[in-house]
Amino acid sequence: MFREKFVRAVFFALRWGVGGFFLYTASMKLLYVNRLQTTIESFYIVPESWSHPLACLGIACEIIVGIGLMIPRLCAGAALLGSVLTATFVGLFVQAWVRGLPIQCNCTSLEVQLVQNYPFEIAWRVALFLAMLVILWNACRKTKTYFNVARLDFSEM
Repeated sequence: MFREKFVRAVFFALRWGVGGFFLYTASMKLLYVNRLQTTIESFYIVPESWSHPLACLGIACEIIVGIGLMIPRLCAGAALLGSVLTATFVGLFVQAWVRGLPIQCNCTSLEVQLVQNYPFEIAWRVALFLAMLVILWNACRKTKTYFNVARLDFSEM
């Protein structure tokens, strides 16, 4: 009984913590969309005309994931979207590291930072991806059913 309550509390804290993180980063990016647009352009993957719509789409997805993780009914979908989103971030930073691009990122703060330590940046995004997978696993696993299930016995026939 105590173990079950402890595990529920840990998953609750993980969902709210990651959801709050997504909402915080979305609010920071929302304040300075032009900086995020510049960051997207510095990856040199999409045409410059796509950078603003992609910045707005990314912010919208982060808001949806943040709110969705805090609402139990929406948690599985938000965790799936968050997993795809964080995997995309990991892929973007890995390809930038391989190509040797100087990326300026405003991901978690108001200041634009020149990314110099790619292994650290990739590692914490992989940790966030793993946290999203744990939340997705917890949201999708079978829970106790509240239906009265009767087992039928046909052995005496």
